[in-house]
Amino acid sequence: MPTVRRVPDTDLDRYRRLIDYAFHPEDGPPGPDREIPDRIADRYGVYDEEGQLLATGALYELESRLRGEWVTLGGVAAVSSPPEHRRGGNVRLLCRAMLEECRDRGIGIAALWPFSHPFYRQFGWALANKYTVYEAPPEQLAAAGRTDCGDFKPVGPDDWERLEQVQRAHGEETTLSRKRSEQWWRKRTFDHGDDTPWAYAWLRDDEIRGYVVYTFESGDDGRRIRVHDFSAADREARQHLLGLLGTHDSQVETVKLVLAEETTLLDSVENPDDVECSIRAGPMIRLSDVPVALEACPYPDDVETNVVFEVSDPLSVVDDRYELSVTDGCGTCEQTSAEPDATVDVGRLSQLVVGYRDVDGVRGDGLDCSETVGNRLKTLFPTTKVRLREFF
Repeated sequence: MPTVRRVPDTDLDRYRRLIDYAFHPEDGPPGPDREIPDRIADRYGVYDEEGQLLATGALYELESRLRGEWVTLGGVAAVSSPPEHRRGGNVRLLCRAMLEECRDRGIGIAALWPFSHPFYRQFGWALANKYTVYEAPPEQLAAAGRTDCGDFKPVGPDDWERLEQVQRAHGEETTLSRKRSEQWWRKRTFDHGDDTPWAYAWLRDDEIRGYVVYTFESGDDGRRIRVHDFSAADREARQHLLGLLGTHDSQVETVKLVLAEETTLLDSVENPDDVECSIRAGPMIRLSDVPVALEACPYPDDVETNVVFEVSDPLSVVDDRYELSVTDGCGTCEQTSAEPDATVDVGRLSQLVVGYRDVDGVRGDGLDCSETVGNRLKTLFPTTKVRLREFF
């Protein structure tokens, strides 16, 4: 029987080859002198009885907001399997094992960026948030922005602490926005291998209020800027960052800018017909431990109630009955044999916990409960702005 375990250093080359084949097949097989990059996450693999690596995965621990409180989020990544070992249940086994690892570490919620949303939906993950992709001529961003005051300054990895203050302010009052460690800033934000990004900050009274990290790309339609990170502490900083990107009209034909789900830029450009705006499905989340997740979630101070959930889970990690009791803004949750007030699949419960969907939106679509219980759930799980931005 295949088993899941940590990948030893002796298997790192094979581990990396499987990931390269899954995500970068156009690059061809790596050369013999290729260095194995450091990874912030812990590496896991599915092994057969002979010790052959059949599938790969990685698990991050990410400090993220949950309705205003900081919790540890499990980040599942680097899931791959070579063609000769696909469709044999290895990825299902891997996902289950990494969720169980999250549970063992006291992590109640796990997230991932899927290559296919339907593929991971079958394992209980559900959409966490959407995002907006703009592609616009720089002159349109110039019309929406400004460069009339303050100062622009090139920044880099050594400025990470000041930049981190801005990115946390950018994510204020949103769920799943993150803390980034120094290691994350150096290895993920600024280290893109051979494609080192440019980065500028906008300062007001010598205080960094916004920054943008970007690279230049060449294609059939000419050169463009691809923005990798755009964080503004307030509206004024946002306008100045747009203005900075707008100054590149002599260098690029378009700017590709990824922001939280919105369409407000269309209202501030000079000609919205010149701007392509698309809403995309983003990362997915699911509970790895129901009591841990529900007890970490803050609740309204003036609510005192209890609900018994019967949770279904296609991976059988959390399928059981749980009683949530809430008083004075805090919840306690434990397994129970009591009759359920609501039956819910793990994906829909996960969306309610983070606030991505409201109760009325999921009743009859993964949640079955009476109107009375539904009203109780509305008070416990109001919708929030969910903003997990960083790809991992």
